Amino acid sequence: MPQTPEPVGKPPVWDRQTPSKVERIFSYCVILIVVLLGVLILAGAFGISPQFKGILGVILIGYGLIRFLLMKTKFDRFKERKKERLGEGDKKANETLRN
Repeated sequence: MPQTPEPVGKPPVWDRQTPSKVERIFSYCVILIVVLLGVLILAGAFGISPQFKGILGVILIGYGLIRFLLMKTKFDRFKERKKERLGEGDKKANETLRN
């Protein structure tokens, strides 16, 4: 039975197992901007009324922190999956060498 050839090149964006470095940098930059915006609003840099300044600042800082935790967890999961795949590849190679 003929074997199908392995795909050549990078997999499509929706099929990748790890995020690119650009995605990672962009995500962390957005988080930094959101948190800094929240801090600036709390500090009174934009002249927002005191009624809304505290609420909006805290919401933006909280959103930035939650986003950071979610992105960190996501990237850690990608690293774990990559290590698992590399470990499976080593096991298959070792089994092939033994036979």
